[in-house]
Amino acid sequence: MIRIFALDMDGTLLDSNSKLSEDNIKALRDLESTGVRVVLASGRVFKSVLYFASKISSDPCVIANNGAILGSDYNNLFFENPIDDEYLDRLYDLALENGLDFHFYDLDTYYSNKLKIEKLDHLRKENDNEYTTNILISDDPLRELRAKNHKAYKFQINKTNDHPLGSEGISKLVRDEFSDSLYMTSSFGGVLELMSKGVSKFDTLLALADKIGFTRENIAAIGDGLNDLEMIKGSKLSFAMGNGREELKEIASHIVSDNNSGAIREACEIIKEYNRV
Repeated sequence: MIRIFALDMDGTLLDSNSKLSEDNIKALRDLESTGVRVVLASGRVFKSVLYFASKISSDPCVIANNGAILGSDYNNLFFENPIDDEYLDRLYDLALENGLDFHFYDLDTYYSNKLKIEKLDHLRKENDNEYTTNILISDDPLRELRAKNHKAYKFQINKTNDHPLGSEGISKLVRDEFSDSLYMTSSFGGVLELMSKGVSKFDTLLALADKIGFTRENIAAIGDGLNDLEMIKGSKLSFAMGNGREELKEIASHIVSDNNSGAIREACEIIKEYNRV
């Protein structure tokens, strides 16, 4: 029986305008009423994931930064695995030396050395005048992080397709330096996401399942990007989005419609039917 339903956010739960529809909220609340725990599992910063999870459940549980954080609120972090300071320093220097477009996250803040409004559009709230996370732009964002005595949980390199080295060149550059020390993935094209070694959405999802007395046999998951690959492959029931990567569609137990066309309700109904059998 499925007891946990893990959902990616961007390209999955949220529509193409990064909005959470009332229909998706209702479908997930209906599913929760049958005894299934809804868990948002995203590459986003913890604060942003918690913002959306709180719209669905009065007792939210979220996986943020691709598995680097698991918690229900700031006072209840069940698991966290930040990037080691040494590796963060080296990543930061590599990004600056090669002119890479980057940002990184702590628990509640987006840090970057460049203000590009279009990069922040997906973090806007429904009124479009506020953001779902704090934003800090500085000539030296790492110094700002350290001044607060905070840790970074995810370091993201953006627009790799536009860089002279190209996506493959940047991936090789980072892989050669950090393959033994950091976990690398991508939620969509032109982006490289780096977390502490051993971090992934599915690893943290399994830790959550174990904490509340379940196993992978009780997990369903849905996603669209390569950072969802492990949880699509490892869950008992898995759903690849119609707008998702082909790699996911090849291994998922179900392919549903796209993120603008009722895919979440479709997946919820399949889970409810599975649990009835």
